[in-house]
Amino acid sequence: MTTQVISIFILMIVLYASFLTFMYFKKKKQKNLLNNTNFNTEISKAETHKKEYLNSNLSFISKQMKGKSIDAFNFANLNYTRKDSIKDGIKDGLKGMATLGTVRFHTTQTPKYLILSGTDLHLLDTDTEGDISNHLVFDALRMGKSKIAEIPLEGMIKAFAKQKGELTKAYRISLSTDNDPIDLIIFSALIFTYSNTGANILSLNSNKELQEIIIGNDFLKKLGETYPNLKVPLPIFG
Repeated sequence: MTTQVISIFILMIVLYASFLTFMYFKKKKQKNLLNNTNFNTEISKAETHKKEYLNSNLSFISKQMKGKSIDAFNFANLNYTRKDSIKDGIKDGLKGMATLGTVRFHTTQTPKYLILSGTDLHLLDTDTEGDISNHLVFDALRMGKSKIAEIPLEGMIKAFAKQKGELTKAYRISLSTDNDPIDLIIFSALIFTYSNTGANILSLNSNKELQEIIIGNDFLKKLGETYPNLKVPLPIFG
């Protein structure tokens, strides 16, 4: 084994050890924060947290809503497994927009957003450039026929959920359309499950993560208050 190979091997070990150490302190800091948080107080600050996001990184949502109220919002992910990808490739899969049954909705893994506005639920899809490519609206009739269920934390879903701490849960929400329902994966925190969000794992900003947990739980709370058929227990309250 040459000196160069040995050096590379040692470097890899050092980097891996550094990463494990980083993750240990990240999780310890995160756990301490969550254990010492009064969630009754924090959920009362949800409006402040939402405004901060909507005025900065998510300002495009306000623009897209064109003056409509934004009562709650969350990130959404396709319920699209590796098996689905192999079988179908990257092709059109979900149907939506306008009549929620005649326009194709792309199945590529790009950011998607759910916005509760009054009794309407808006689903925004983005393209690979980050621009809004579809804007679907589910009215009260469709929402009354929609479903939500907590799903087990397994595989990739578990890996992403755990990055926000032990209180984070995952759900499958099935939104009613003219044809097959649109199945999406959401969390009780702001989480995307596609590859280019990996940088979030390396963040030590526990306060920001707490905000994202509160916003996610606030979405579940408001959704359940508006539609009893979509009510789930809030994870932050056990």
